[in-house]
Amino acid sequence: MSQPVDTGGGPPPPPEVHDGRVDCDVVIIGAGLAGLYAAVELPDHLDVVVVDKGVPGADSGSSPWAQGGLAAALGPDDSPALHAEDTILAGDGLCDPLAAWTLAREAPRHVRRLLELGAVLDRLPGEIGSSVHGPDGVDLSTLWLAREGGQRVARSVRRADATGAELMRALRLAASPRVRRLPGIVRSLGRDALGRVTGAHVLTADGPVAVRARATVLATGGCGGLFAATTNPDNATGDGLVLAAEAGAAVRDVEFVQFHPTGLAVSGTWRFLLTEALRGAGATLHAEDGTRFLVGRHPDAELAPRHVVAKAILDQPGTTAWLDATHLGEDVLIQEFPTVLGGARQHGFDLASERVPVTPAAHYHVGGVRTDLDGRTSVPGLYACGEVASTGLHGANRMASNSLAEAVVFGARTAAAVGRELPGDLGDLGAAPTYRSHPAGDTAARRAQLRTTMLTGAGPVRSETGLAAVGDELTSWTAELGDPAEDVAEVELHHALRAAALVVDAARLRTESRGGHWREDHPARDPAWDGVHLERTPIT
Repeated sequence: MSQPVDTGGGPPPPPEVHDGRVDCDVVIIGAGLAGLYAAVELPDHLDVVVVDKGVPGADSGSSPWAQGGLAAALGPDDSPALHAEDTILAGDGLCDPLAAWTLAREAPRHVRRLLELGAVLDRLPGEIGSSVHGPDGVDLSTLWLAREGGQRVARSVRRADATGAELMRALRLAASPRVRRLPGIVRSLGRDALGRVTGAHVLTADGPVAVRARATVLATGGCGGLFAATTNPDNATGDGLVLAAEAGAAVRDVEFVQFHPTGLAVSGTWRFLLTEALRGAGATLHAEDGTRFLVGRHPDAELAPRHVVAKAILDQPGTTAWLDATHLGEDVLIQEFPTVLGGARQHGFDLASERVPVTPAAHYHVGGVRTDLDGRTSVPGLYACGEVASTGLHGANRMASNSLAEAVVFGARTAAAVGRELPGDLGDLGAAPTYRSHPAGDTAARRAQLRTTMLTGAGPVRSETGLAAVGDELTSWTAELGDPAEDVAEVELHHALRAAALVVDAARLRTESRGGHWREDHPARDPAWDGVHLERTPIT
C-alpha cells in the first residue's frame, strides 16, 4: 500500500500541558483540509489547538489522498447556477438548494485564496510557469479545468492527480506559525452543566489530556475505515460522528455512504483509487467481453453520477469491470496522472498498456453531523465542517470534486461564525470519561471482523436481512467491549462500532434506493421519500 508523501512545512509546535490540561480559545479536532483551512481563516489573535490522530510530521486523514480536483465555476461555459444545478441533480432529490448555491457562489474566491496561500494548481498549456498574479490580483483565467462525474462542463481545478496533497502542503505551511498541534484521539467532548460543549478529553501517548476551549470544531472526516474495501486510511472510523452524537448533537443522512466506482481491484482492505478525472479525460469502462456497459445506461456514460456507475459495475459478473485508459497514451498519463500511473504499476498493472480491473470501494460519507451553513451544530459551542458535517449540500450522493470545495467554503464559514460568537470565558469540562484498566481482547481482529461484516451487510448493496444481521452483531460486540481501555486503538474501535450502528440503523429505516443507498429489497426510488432526511436521536 503506497502512502502519501510528507508534503513539507513541518508540524506546528505542540501545546504545553500543565497538570494534564490545555486551555485555548478554539480546539479543532482533525487536521485535514477542512480543519486546517478553518484554522487559517480564524482571527489571528485567537489561540488555536488542532488535535490530530495522524502520524507526527506527516499528512493526516483522507485529504492528502484526494486525486481529483476542487469544483469551482471558473470556465467560460460555466456559472455558479450551473454548478448548483449539477450538484442538485447528483444529489438525487435530497440536496438543500441554498447549500448548493452557497458552495457554487463562494468556491471561486476560495480558489483565489488558496493560490494566495501558495498552492500551485495546473495552468493551461502555454501558461505553465507564468505568474499567478494578473493586473487585478491572482489570475484565475489560466487555470486548467478537468471534467469529472456529474459535471456537465469541466469544473475541477487541480494539481495533476495529487490535488489534495498540494492543498495540504500549502495549508500546513500557512497554519504552522499560528496553531499548536496535539497528537492524540478524542475520547469524548466536554460539556458544562447547561450542555454547552466546552472542549475535549484527548487520549495522547503520554496519557489523558483535558483541552478546555471557548469553541470546539469537529473536522474529523468520514467513516470509510468501517468497510473492508475502502479508498480511505484505516483510521477513518467516524470519530466525529460519534463524538457529536454522544454529546447530544443531531446527526443526519448517515445511511448515505458513497462508494467510488473505480478502486483498483487488489487484495487487502485498501483500494488504490483511480481518479474520476481519468474518465473525464476519455478513459472508458468495459465488461469482461469488452463492451462499454454504461453506454445506453446513462446519457453521460462513464461520467454519470458515482452511484450510477458503481451500481453498473456491481451488476457485472464478479462485481468487477475493466478501466481502459490505454488510448490516452503514456505521455498524457505521465504528465496528467503520474500518481495513478505509478500507483497502479506498484500493484502490477500498467494503465498505459492494458485495461485494469476496478471495483467500488467506500470513499465518502455523505451524511454526518447536522449543521447550518455556518457550521453550527444543534449543541451550543460545537461546530463541524468538512466530511463529518451534513450541511445538506450533497443530498444522497456527492458530486465529484465538491468535497474539497466543501472543505474550504464551509471551513471558512465555520471559522467566521466561531470568530463572531466566542463566549468570554472557558467553561467546565465536566467529568472525565471512564476507561477500562485492561483491553478486552485483540483490537485488530475485532476491527477486521467489523470491516468484513459492514461490507457484506451494509456495503454498496443492502437488504433488511443483511442489515438486521449486522445490527445484531454490532449490539453484541458493543456490549462485550464496554468502555475502551486507555489505548488509542481501543478508543478507535469504540468509535467505529458506534458509527457503524448509526449507519446500519438509518439504512434499515430508509426503505428505498436513492443515491449512495441501494436496497435490493426496495430497488426503486420512492417519491414518498423525496425531501425526507433521517435525523437520528443522539446516543446517550
